[in-house]
Amino acid sequence: MAKLSEKYQRTYQREYKKEAEKNALVWISTDDYLAECLDIHEQSHQDYSLQKKVSSWLFILRMKRTPDLLGYKTAIHSNNMEMLHSSLLQSAMIKHVTLGVDSGCDHSINIWTTLDILAAGLFDRVPLLLPEKLGMSDNGHPVTLAITNLIMALWYKRTDFEADARKRAQKVLATKQTPADVFTLRYLMALLDEDVTEAGAQLDLYCKSVSALRESGLTKLHKLFWPYAHGLYNLAFIVLGREKASLMIKPAAECFLDDLAEWQIKHNYRHGPLFFEYPEPIDVINTLISCTPPECSLHQPYLDTDKRYRDKRYLHAEYFEQQIIQIILESIASQNSQTG
Repeated sequence: MAKLSEKYQRTYQREYKKEAEKNALVWISTDDYLAECLDIHEQSHQDYSLQKKVSSWLFILRMKRTPDLLGYKTAIHSNNMEMLHSSLLQSAMIKHVTLGVDSGCDHSINIWTTLDILAAGLFDRVPLLLPEKLGMSDNGHPVTLAITNLIMALWYKRTDFEADARKRAQKVLATKQTPADVFTLRYLMALLDEDVTEAGAQLDLYCKSVSALRESGLTKLHKLFWPYAHGLYNLAFIVLGREKASLMIKPAAECFLDDLAEWQIKHNYRHGPLFFEYPEPIDVINTLISCTPPECSLHQPYLDTDKRYRDKRYLHAEYFEQQIIQIILESIASQNSQTG
């Protein structure tokens, strides 16, 4: 979309109001959201140890108690791209820190969080989600697996990764897939070819296909602003460089906001304040969000017990959660020692 228009603003506000009326996880205001968080604290956390509070908030935030749509709505209403960028930061950081849940997949399960991280400009976190040492993904949905491998090939610029990623992507493209998935794979392959004309065309088609997506829980509101599109766009600027990537046309669909993309580039994806901070006595969430998570790892839990699955690698979600809790507790202890 060329520029954020008043018509788009009105449409977003109307759809947000509709969604808030029927969805308890869409809040009208920041005060409403924080009041609910404070009520959870009062009802459940009074007698919890610090470690149990941290673990509980990780679970609660993981279960979609996140204010991302509220942030987008507030920023779009005021036409404030800095606030929208801050909302993307907060949303991506919450999603990253709450990864610790078993999925039955390897690091390919991280690909959607990776796109959120890219949309927020948190580029130094990509290797934490898709570590080079894990190699190519081989346990997951064929599409997410193919996207993961193409992004890893682009990020690490390894010819062996590229050869494998291209082969797997072509295999997926030879089967029936949704238009959005096809355009995503073609876009990433165009980036591998450093063909900015083709990449721009495929990203444009991807954004135009978003309105036709049919997934559980996906509403018109979600499709009005599509952070994944910004994640894919920002990826080009990292792997191709700003000069080359700037030659790529921006998508015309309204789910992609030119104003946001231009603000991020102009301000070098600045990591400023988040959309809002959590007040006492739930300010532990601020530390939780702000901590840098550990590098993801894989394990083979069936190596000695199940012939069928013994060679399968899985994301080690339990270990990730153990590590992130320890990181948060150490950060809180450090803060307390500095103030005490």
